[in-house]
Amino acid sequence: MATLLRTRPQAAITASKRAFSTSTTRSVSLQLDKNDPDAVAEAVPPYPHGPTRWYKQSRLGLYGGQRIRFGNNVGDEFEVKTRRSWHPNVLTRKLYSKSLNRSVQVRVTARVLRTIDKLGGLDEYLLGEKEGRIRALGESGWWLRWAIMQTPAIRSRFAAERRRLGIPEEFVQEEQAEVAEAQNVIEETSDVDPVEAGAELGDAVGTDGNFVVEQPPGLSPLKFRVGPGKHLVLTPSGWRRTRPTTNHAVEVKKGKIFERIAEEQMGTREAEFRAELEMQQAELPVKARLSQDEMEEVLKAARKEWKADCWAQAEAQWAEHVSKREARKAERKAAKKAAERLEESSETAATEAATAV
Repeated sequence: MATLLRTRPQAAITASKRAFSTSTTRSVSLQLDKNDPDAVAEAVPPYPHGPTRWYKQSRLGLYGGQRIRFGNNVGDEFEVKTRRSWHPNVLTRKLYSKSLNRSVQVRVTARVLRTIDKLGGLDEYLLGEKEGRIRALGESGWWLRWAIMQTPAIRSRFAAERRRLGIPEEFVQEEQAEVAEAQNVIEETSDVDPVEAGAELGDAVGTDGNFVVEQPPGLSPLKFRVGPGKHLVLTPSGWRRTRPTTNHAVEVKKGKIFERIAEEQMGTREAEFRAELEMQQAELPVKARLSQDEMEEVLKAARKEWKADCWAQAEAQWAEHVSKREARKAERKAAKKAAERLEESSETAATEAATAV
C-alpha cells in the first residue's frame, strides 16, 4: 500500500507523459463540487443510482457506500444500554492514476483503500463493471471514472478488449486511429470566452478525442485543480492549463457578487417562468403540449440565459464599484495635494514674516 500512496518517481515517467501534460506532474483534486452542475450534467453521463440521500459528505469522495452506523453499548453486569455511533475511517490520500499520469487527491475510507490495493491501483477500482462497484463509487467516483475512460491509455485497452471479443476490425482500427491522433499536443489557442472559462487559458495540453466535447454556451467548462489558482480546464479544443493571473482576487469577488445576484433572482425567475409555461401548455391541445423532458430542456436553456444575465449584472456592479473607488481615490489625492499646497503657503508666509522682523 505504501507504494500506492507515493507519487511515481520522475525516472519512471516515460514519453507517454506528453499524452496528458507537458508540465511537471502535480496532484489533481476531484473537485466535483467546484464545477458547474449544469456543465457536469451536459458532459458526464448521469450517475445511475442518483444523488446521495443520506450521509451526503460521501458524494465528495470514495466512501464505498459506508456511512455512520448507530447502536448501543451494553453493560456487562446490569445490561444498561448507552447509544453510540460508528463513523467510517475517512482518510485523505494521493493515489496514482496510470491513465491520467497524475496523483489524484481524494477522500477515501480505509476499506476502499484496501480494495484499491488488492486490485492493483485506482484505475482498476474505478473501472469495475459490477453493479455493486458502480453503487460504491458514488458521484465523485463516477465523475473520475468518466475522466479516466477518456484517456488514450484506457481507450487503447478497450480497443484491445474489443478485438479479443471478436468485434469487427474496422471499429477497433477507428478507435486506434483516434487514440493515435490524441497523442498529439494541440498548439492552437482556444476561442473560449473568459467569462465562460472562468480563468485565463494558457497553452494546450495533450488531449484525446473524447476530451474534445461540445461546450454548451453560458456554462463554465469542467476543470481539475492542479495547484493554488491553477486548473486543467476542459474547453472545446481539449484540456488546457490556466495561466496564473494577478486578478484572482478580483475574479473571486465577482463570483461572490454573481452568487448573491443569482440567489436573489434565479428562484423568482424560475417560479415565474414555470407558472407562465404551465399556463401556455394548458391553453394548447393535449397532443401539442410539451413532454416533461422537453419542458426540462426549455427550463435548462432559460437557466443558461439567466446565468449569463446575472454575470452581466455582476460585471456592471463591479465596474461601478471600481469607478467609485477610483473617484474616491482621486478625491483623496486632490485633498492631499491641496493640504500640501496650503501648508507650503503657510510656511512661506511665516518665513516672510520672520524675515521682515
